[in-house]
Amino acid sequence: MAKWIATESNKLIITMDISTYCNAGCPQCHRTSTNGLGKEDWLPLVQWSLEDFKKAFPTDQFKYISKMSFVGSWGDSVMNKDIFEIVKYVIDNGTYVVVETNGGMRDEEWWWKFGLMGGNRLSVRFDIDGINQQMHSKYRRFTDLDKVLNHMYTLSQTHAIPQSQTVVFKHNQDYLKEIEELCFEYGSLRHTKVISDRFGAWETNDKGQYEFINENGELEILEEADRNVLSDKAIITGTTKNTLDENIYCRWSMPRNEILIKPDGSVVPCCYIGNGYWQYLQDGNDRSKYLENKTMKDFIDNKEKYNVFNYTIKEIVDSEWYQKTLPASMKSDKPIHTCERNCSNRIRETQQIREATQIQVLNVL
Repeated sequence: MAKWIATESNKLIITMDISTYCNAGCPQCHRTSTNGLGKEDWLPLVQWSLEDFKKAFPTDQFKYISKMSFVGSWGDSVMNKDIFEIVKYVIDNGTYVVVETNGGMRDEEWWWKFGLMGGNRLSVRFDIDGINQQMHSKYRRFTDLDKVLNHMYTLSQTHAIPQSQTVVFKHNQDYLKEIEELCFEYGSLRHTKVISDRFGAWETNDKGQYEFINENGELEILEEADRNVLSDKAIITGTTKNTLDENIYCRWSMPRNEILIKPDGSVVPCCYIGNGYWQYLQDGNDRSKYLENKTMKDFIDNKEKYNVFNYTIKEIVDSEWYQKTLPASMKSDKPIHTCERNCSNRIRETQQIREATQIQVLNVL
């Protein structure tokens, strides 16, 4: 049975949320209120210090880690005041780093120094959602497209690796090639297009539109992209399999040997489980039926055991819950609802086939 492995020959990929601060107000983001695009009232402001990070990841744990990704599920990691020092600490311990960001903060001098420090052990993925400011900020609110592009270009002049991503909606789906070319022009080496999948029944009106009140108190909508807009679409997955069936098997975390850490240090299997779990901890709002599940109840009742401020990452992934309980639940008649929804076709399928990637071919003289 597949499971996570933390050894010196089979190293983990660690994905982390180390900040709930953000300069943007993306309407479908978990942290954003649909009434004014500010931070949700229930979300605490958290940012890890360098000292916090060293406590969670002492140097002897890096022998089990191949890569660390700093993501933005609940904030933007580049808003963390110690992100430069944290990334340097990780790289100094021989581990590759990926940073995902809207790219709209700091200045060009900071990005230049960041790229010089990280070199080819650092990759940064910038969010670019349009060919002009109006299109870009329809979703990526409060960010300046020109500033983001200049930051990406500045990073590209170092040995760090710039990448880009577009979240696809109806309003930008006809401009994907132009957006991709714009990103390549400003130094991106790899561009990914992802159709937004946050158009569930509880989030949309009777026309399937996502409604929100903007920063000016006006009603706006987002519309879902056409499913055929990506000619080379694929399932977002850690496997090479591009189909779904009735069987549940982890299509992201286990195949990649990847684990996710939330802002409080909780070690969760993936963002699908982790985002609902984190919100449940903060406001008790259970949008995911998996919290009624025995496997998740076991995790919640013993959550102190699965936190990097209490146990090492190796101790956690070697625990019975990760090695036996969770893998067994996927084969049971009462699996975690989130696993069933996102890693099989029992509940939905087409919504998961939504990613496409293009690599820039460079002319080397």
